[in-house]
Amino acid sequence: MRVGFISLGCSKNRVDTEIMMALIKDSGYKVVDSLEKADAAIVNTCGFIDDAKEESINTIIEIGKLKEKGLLKYIVASGCLTQRYGNQLADIMPELDGVLGISPFASIVDVLDKVQRGEKVVLIKEPPAIFIEKGPRILTTPPGSAYLKITEGCNNRCAYCAIPSIKGVLRSRPVNELVTEAGELVGRGVKELVIIGQDTAVYGKDLYGEYCLPELLEEISQIEGLMWIRLMYLHPAHINQRMIDAIAGNSKVIPYLDIPIQHASSKILRAMKRGHSFGYLKGLIDNLRNNIKDLVLRTTVMVGFPGEEDGDFKQLYDFVAETEFDWLGVFAFNPEEGTPAASMGDPVQEDTKTERREKILALQKRITRKKNITRINKKQKILISSRLSKNLYIGRGYYQAPEVDGVTLVKTGTQLAAGKIADVFLKGVRGYDVIGELDDEHT
Repeated sequence: MRVGFISLGCSKNRVDTEIMMALIKDSGYKVVDSLEKADAAIVNTCGFIDDAKEESINTIIEIGKLKEKGLLKYIVASGCLTQRYGNQLADIMPELDGVLGISPFASIVDVLDKVQRGEKVVLIKEPPAIFIEKGPRILTTPPGSAYLKITEGCNNRCAYCAIPSIKGVLRSRPVNELVTEAGELVGRGVKELVIIGQDTAVYGKDLYGEYCLPELLEEISQIEGLMWIRLMYLHPAHINQRMIDAIAGNSKVIPYLDIPIQHASSKILRAMKRGHSFGYLKGLIDNLRNNIKDLVLRTTVMVGFPGEEDGDFKQLYDFVAETEFDWLGVFAFNPEEGTPAASMGDPVQEDTKTERREKILALQKRITRKKNITRINKKQKILISSRLSKNLYIGRGYYQAPEVDGVTLVKTGTQLAAGKIADVFLKGVRGYDVIGELDDEHT
């Protein structure tokens, strides 16, 4: 049987999809690159916010049309949406032949075997207490880069977030296992490891009784052939001086940090249960910039949280303007069922949320352009991702994370290999992207 995949949502979902793909292939099924070639479709869903839920459901409906036309035989859904609403989905979406939660996705082969026999499978379990979401992977990222998931679950319990109820408690993968996987990925040509988890700063707390990200980074950095280690999803409340020193002192850990701040008003941060104040946040950013040379910062903020008044928003806006994050994503608050914030009073009107979001986006667009302009007339190492046309390639510098930031366009008459790093002289900016030429070709 030929099996096609669609992975929705975050990079952590992508890693789970890659594991399922490898399981499918190893079992003798054939993994295909489009649903038009498939007998079965597996949709790894996201269920974090309403937009993501809607995308997941609409995707299943669209794939269901292929099934109605006889172009597809089976549809299986997995991931966060199914973990959250598995039995309901099975009841209201007859096009689904199988529904898998987050922890039993490793049973995907058994599920496919059963649906081929005419069974409808609903397999939802409580999230595990230890890290079991692992295994060989078929990489779906561009050549040269791969994600390394070091934790699952979360203990933070932010007031607006449903992730702990979906994913369960924090569970870190042991250092030795991560080093082994990292080595295998580098052996397959990976130059950049992107470290991910719900909150990577707390890595190891459940296993070793303390934050062990510095030790993990040191171990991984010993792998020969690895060029870049990129850190994503660091909760600001859990970044300590030992981590900062480890990042600053390790040449393979690139000076790029993704630190979702969510807000800058102490009142709103307290209501969000973020575990720190505005003063702490400001001090942390100053400390990071004082200690880490050429630091690039990405963050995420939320507008319209219940009780957010004009003064709170102004404090957030002013902080974004003053701090000048290189990259920033902004969400409008959406009440997630089962979270404390869903039942909070003093809601912000939808049009006010939209207005505030657009103001932050407009501000950040100017900041990002300004930041990119400062990179012009400088040489950077660029990881080549793909070839766009005869003399144009797409790549990323250390200042650009995969999937969420802009890219670097490289003009050259020289043939470049995807997955390799090239020295590029930056010459211009287009939107969120940077344009350059090979260093030995620029004039």
